[in-house]
Amino acid sequence: MMWLWWLWEGLLTGVRQVAGLWWLILLFIGIQILKDAGWLGRASRYMAPVLRPLRLPGEAGVPMAAGLGIGLTYGAGVLIQTAREGRLTRDELTVMCVFLGICHAIFEETVLFAAAGANGLLLLAIRLAAAALFGWLAARAWLRPAEQASPVPDEARTR
Repeated sequence: MMWLWWLWEGLLTGVRQVAGLWWLILLFIGIQILKDAGWLGRASRYMAPVLRPLRLPGEAGVPMAAGLGIGLTYGAGVLIQTAREGRLTRDELTVMCVFLGICHAIFEETVLFAAAGANGLLLLAIRLAAAALFGWLAARAWLRPAEQASPVPDEARTR
């Protein structure tokens, strides 16, 4: 009968872990409200110059901010939603994931490693530089410059 106790404890632990993610629901609701109000469109215009070296459109700003701020584990939900809406091509998502693979959760991890004794500013500089370099290289490998790019049909964006 001990196994029943273990199953019960496992079930309760799982429910507690899922309930601890309540803030993600609020994040997605907030993003939808901002999108409906037109704020994300305005933010995309401001993000465009920052993302230009990576050859990414302004629409990549929200998933990029989510990946940088809350990491890939939780930011993946924003990335998946962006991909499903077809706002970015597969190649644009690939370039963004190369950048975020190196530079995800930049603030949280820098603070954690600094607390463990690492030089936080040096770590931050190295991660940002490496992400910028490899993101730039990935953009040159996968994406054409904006002036050469042809419009992508809607059905091709979701592939």
